[in-house]
Amino acid sequence: MKLTATGTGDSLFVAQFPEEYAENIDSVADFIKSCDVKLTNLETNLSDFDCPPNAYSGGTWINTRKKYLEELFRYGFNYFGTANNHVMDYCHEGLLSTIDTLDSYQVAHSGTGRTLEEAAKPAILEVNGGRVAVFAVDCSFQIASMAGRPTKYLKGRPGVNYLRHDSLYKVTEEQAECLKEIAKSTNMNNYRERLIATGFMTPDPEGYFFMGTQKYTTRTDVPSSTCHAGDKKRILDAVKKAKEECEYVFMLVHCHDDDYIREENPAEYLKEFAHDCIDAGVSAVFGGGCHRLRPMEIYKNTPIFYSLGDFIYQGLKVEFLPADFMEKFGIDINSTAQEGLFARSRGNKVGLHCNKKNYQTVLPKLYFEDGKMVKWELLPVYLNFDRKDDMNGLPVAATGREAEEIYTLLQELSRPYGVELKMENGLILPA
Repeated sequence: MKLTATGTGDSLFVAQFPEEYAENIDSVADFIKSCDVKLTNLETNLSDFDCPPNAYSGGTWINTRKKYLEELFRYGFNYFGTANNHVMDYCHEGLLSTIDTLDSYQVAHSGTGRTLEEAAKPAILEVNGGRVAVFAVDCSFQIASMAGRPTKYLKGRPGVNYLRHDSLYKVTEEQAECLKEIAKSTNMNNYRERLIATGFMTPDPEGYFFMGTQKYTTRTDVPSSTCHAGDKKRILDAVKKAKEECEYVFMLVHCHDDDYIREENPAEYLKEFAHDCIDAGVSAVFGGGCHRLRPMEIYKNTPIFYSLGDFIYQGLKVEFLPADFMEKFGIDINSTAQEGLFARSRGNKVGLHCNKKNYQTVLPKLYFEDGKMVKWELLPVYLNFDRKDDMNGLPVAATGREAEEIYTLLQELSRPYGVELKMENGLILPA
C-alpha cells in the first residue's frame, strides 16, 4: 500500500482568517492537500464561551468559537489531535464541547475522551484502500487533566491521554551534602516526610534524595528523565494492537520539556518514548508543544520530528480571559483580553510573540510503500512574524532569507542526530 503523510506543529488557532490570507493560504494548503494523511494538533477548545474557565490553564486560556473550525478545513486536514496542555482550560465542559464539535463535523480525532480508554484510542482513517491509526499523547499536563478509568463502582473521568515521566537532577557528592544541609536547616522536607510516615507517599528510592518535589542523585549512570513505565506500556500495547489491524500507525506527541540545557533539545524521556514507539510499529512521530523547531532524527528508517513548533500561532488574538488571569497581572478583572496580554508581556517586551523562532516551522511530506518510508521532503514555513496585523501567526511557504534561516536552524539542530540536509527548489531534502 502506497501512502503519503504530513503532520504539523501546533495549530493554536482562535480567530477567523483575514481576507488577505486567501492570497497566501494555498502556498501551504496545496502541500498539505497533496498528502493522503493530513494531521495537526488542535491546540484549543471548541465552544461558544458557554463553558466556565478552569482555575488553571495551559498558560493562557485558549478557546475558539465552534464555527471557526471550518477555517482549518481550508488546509485539507483529515485528522485533529487533541492531546495538549490546554484541553482543560474550560473545565470538563470545554473538553467535551471540543469532542462533540469535532464529532459533529465527522472528522477523525484522538487524544481526549470521556474516559482514559476513550482518550487512549487511536483515530482510524480509511485511506487508499487501507487503514491508518493515529494516536495523540500529552506529556505536559496538569494532574487534573488526566483521563481516568471507570471501576465497578465509579464512572471514568474525562481528560487527556497522558504519558508521565520521572525527572531528576544530577549533582556531585559535595553538592548533595550542601543540598541536604539546606533541606535540614529549612525543614523543607518535613511535610514530605510526614506523608511518607503516614503512608500517603511511598518511601524515597535508595540512591536518591528530594528537596521539596525535586529529585536529586549523585549517580552518573542514569538518564535525567525517563518515561513512566506503566503509561509507556499502556500506550505501546495499544500501538502494537493497532499495528496488527492497520497498515500504518502515526503518533502525535505534545511535550514542553527539554534536557535542562537548551529549549530546542528534546528531553531524554521523549527520545526514549519516540524510539520505543517506532520499535512497536509506529511509522512516524510528530512532536509539538514547545513552540520551537527541534531536531529531526531518522531512527530505523523512520522519521522523528521532536517538535515541529507552531503551525498557527494566534496567541495575541485570544477573545476573552478570566478574572484569574487579570488578578495575576494586577489589572482590573473586567479588562479586555488584549489589555491582559499586554500586561503579561510587560508592554510587548516578553512573550512567545517576541521571538521569531516561534514563527518558523516545516511541513513534512513522507512517502511510504509497503509499510516503509521511501522518500521525504520538507517545506519551510513562516508564520509572518514581521507582520503586526491579522496576518501575524498565519503560515505561508517560506522563501528567500526566511527559508534559508529555517533550513540552517533545522540543519544545526539535526546534525547531531545524524541527519544531513540540503535546500533544493524551495524544499529541504536529505543531503
